[in-house]
Amino acid sequence: MNLNYEEFKGKIKDDIKDYMDEKYKDCGVVIRKVNKTNREVDGLNFYDIPGLKNATPTIYVNNLYEEYERTGKYEEVIRIAAETMERGIKSFNDEIKAELLDTSRLKDNVFFTLINAEQNKELLKTVPHREFEDLAIVYRWNLGNDSLGTYTNLVNNDLAEKEGLTENDLYNAASKNTKELFPVSIKNMNEVIGEMIFGESGIDEEMQKEFSEVMQETPDENCMYVITNESKLFGAASMLYEEPIHKLAEQVGGDLYILPSSVHEVIAVPADFGSPEELAEMVYEVNMEQVDINDRLSNQVYYYDRDLRTLRLATYTINKSLDDVDLGARENTERGGR
Repeated sequence: MNLNYEEFKGKIKDDIKDYMDEKYKDCGVVIRKVNKTNREVDGLNFYDIPGLKNATPTIYVNNLYEEYERTGKYEEVIRIAAETMERGIKSFNDEIKAELLDTSRLKDNVFFTLINAEQNKELLKTVPHREFEDLAIVYRWNLGNDSLGTYTNLVNNDLAEKEGLTENDLYNAASKNTKELFPVSIKNMNEVIGEMIFGESGIDEEMQKEFSEVMQETPDENCMYVITNESKLFGAASMLYEEPIHKLAEQVGGDLYILPSSVHEVIAVPADFGSPEELAEMVYEVNMEQVDINDRLSNQVYYYDRDLRTLRLATYTINKSLDDVDLGARENTERGGR
C-alpha cells in the first residue's frame, strides 16, 4: 500500500475509531483546514465526545503523513494517532478544570502573543488582532496546565463575538493577564548558557560559582540578553512590556536592537553591537536553518530608543517571507493566475 496525501487523509479519518476504545464509536470525526502560525495544516478532530464539552484535542494529519512517508507503516502511524487522541481526551477530562472550559470566563484567562503579520494574512482574517510594526498581536485562551504542559486555544472572531468582547476588550484584559500568567524574564545569555550546562551536568556548587564569576566578567555593553517569560512559552510578547526593556537599556547604558529569535523569545543587544542590516541577515539565516517554521517570528530587527522609550522596526529587508519564498515572485505568480 502506497498512499498519496489525499488518500491517506481520507483513510485515517475513516479508520481511526477502529483503533480506539469502544466508548468513542459514536463520536464524529472531521478534518478541517487549520491556520496555524505561519502555515495552513489539516487538523483531525472528534466531536460529540462523551463527557467533554467545548474542547477537543487536535491531531495534525500533515505530521502523521510525514511519519507514514518516513516509515511506510500505516498501521503503526494510525495506532499512534489513536493513542494520541485517547490520551488527549483523557488529559482534558482529568487535568483541565471544567470551569476553565467555560467560555464566559475567557476574559479572565486571555493573554496575548506575537505572530508575523505578512505570513499569517489568512489567519488574521479569522481572529481579533492589532498590528505592531510587521507583527500582529493575537489572543489565546489559557485553559490550564498538566504534566505535559500548558493548554491554550487561539481566540477567533466567533468566540469573541459569542462572549461580546471587542478587540480592545481582549487587549486590555490580555495586557493585565499576560504579565501575571507569564511574567517577563530577561537574562544575560551567559547566565542562560550556564543554566543549560549545569541543569544537565549536575556540576557542584563551587564549580558553578567559578563559572558564573568568569561569565560575569563580560561587560554589560558587550552582552546579549534573552527576553522571554518564565514559562518560555510565547515569550516574544514580553517585548511589548516597555518597562523591563527600558530597565535593560539603562543597565547597558544605551539603545538596544531586538532580534526575533522565535515566537518564544527575542534577543536584545546593545545598539553598537553591529549594523541592523548585518543583524537582520543573521536573524534570517538562523530562522531558515535552525528555527521550525511554526516558531519563526520575523526576519527583521527592531530598535529600542532609550530616551524616547519607543520600539520600532530598524530594518525593511527583502527577506520578509518566513518560509523562504520570494514574496515578489509569489505576488507576480498570483497576479498572473487571475
